[in-house]
Amino acid sequence: MDAVAVGAAAIITVMIALYLILKVVVGAVASVLGFVRKELVLARAPMAPGFVPFIGHTITLFKAVGSYPCTWDLFAQWSTATAPKPVRVQIFTRHCVVIADPSTMKRVMSSNLKNYSKDLEFSYAPFLEILGTGLVTSGGDTWRKMRGHISKALRVEILDEIIAIATRAVDRLCVKLDAIKGTGESIDMENEFRLLTLQVIGEAILSLSPEESDELFPSLYLPIMDECNARSLSPWRTYLPTPEWFAHRKRVRQLDAAIIKIVRDRWDKKRSGQKVPDDILERVLDQELNEKQSEVERQLCYEIKTFLLAGHETSAAMLTWTMHELSNNGEATEKIRKESDKVFGRLKKDALPTRESLDTLDYSLAALKETLRLYSVVPVVTRVAEEDDDLGGVRIPKGTTVIMSLQGVHHREDLWPDPLVYKPERFTDPGFNENEGFKFLPFIQGPRNCLGQYLALLEARVVLCTLIRKYKWTKASAENGKKHTK
Repeated sequence: MDAVAVGAAAIITVMIALYLILKVVVGAVASVLGFVRKELVLARAPMAPGFVPFIGHTITLFKAVGSYPCTWDLFAQWSTATAPKPVRVQIFTRHCVVIADPSTMKRVMSSNLKNYSKDLEFSYAPFLEILGTGLVTSGGDTWRKMRGHISKALRVEILDEIIAIATRAVDRLCVKLDAIKGTGESIDMENEFRLLTLQVIGEAILSLSPEESDELFPSLYLPIMDECNARSLSPWRTYLPTPEWFAHRKRVRQLDAAIIKIVRDRWDKKRSGQKVPDDILERVLDQELNEKQSEVERQLCYEIKTFLLAGHETSAAMLTWTMHELSNNGEATEKIRKESDKVFGRLKKDALPTRESLDTLDYSLAALKETLRLYSVVPVVTRVAEEDDDLGGVRIPKGTTVIMSLQGVHHREDLWPDPLVYKPERFTDPGFNENEGFKFLPFIQGPRNCLGQYLALLEARVVLCTLIRKYKWTKASAENGKKHTK
């Protein structure tokens, strides 16, 4: 009997081994066939320069990391040269096309949205520790549910609160600036704007004090984001167990623990009937109290980190580059100063501007929007084709990564005359409609556009106009103004 049992066990072991081998072989064959099919279908798409057999454009893109032109510049150059046709790019064995045409952008972002999913395996992978299943990366029912909750949370009252929060934040910055005014001492405004926008979003979402924001975010969140950005251009950093790799993992755990504690404490206070702040977290929690607490805590942790990313990165970069451009453009600066005086100069002491009065700051808003066009804070957005499709007259096979070069669209000369020149007047032209034609895309267009875009521009107008009214700005060095390349 023992011999029979041993024989049966051996047969089962062999069968399992054969099954696993067969599964690997079938998977490998399917991958090869898929690769070959994409090669054949994409043959009509123009190939980007620098292609090397088998590894594609990997070396060309690797050389661009930390250089000028950087990776995003190459994508913009390649795609605008072939528009409206997509340009073909291969990264290792991954087949991609890069597009920089409003008509193809519209198809991917709106008219055929269901065919294009988020590229979680590749492009978004470095940021999943931040974004998780939050609004940026989720789809289906999860996305619809959370977008509905957050849309309700961003109602009129929170927009009025943002004005007060941004005013307090810029007043704190002015205390620093007053201390060095007239001394000839310089200040790193990029860093100051990152801290300021984190304070604003921290108070708006979680009712954190400036001290709490400064303690939590600069030591944890900002280094995490810096590492995620580095990994997006240097993917090997994700896998090499360097000291920074271990430090990054520790920071992520600490940030998650801190956010979940805030959510849990708020949940407990609401359940016990205690008074809680009327912030964005409160308004989202109101819609989640009947759900399982542990699941809500994890999901809200991702949503809060997504808010931090979306709520400070764009705003801080927009303000930094706007101040840089205005330091070179006295005429534009004077227009903003005069326009700001009409709103802020009439306020009584400690009074706040209204949303209606801020909406009259047309030139100031145009200056910010022109910054978003010239300096694309998010230079590319990626999707994966779920089924075959046609883009710009080229057949795009299922599984192809579609890289939408927002920078490419924003720098096309046929869409934006003198595209590399800073001209806020573009956006004050009565005949110009930025929402028409999918050519102005800093907040994406279509059903998945950014919910917080009005909030971000409202905050930025408060900060920009206050700083322009109070101070005269000059660059500390002629070297200032180089874009980060990694």
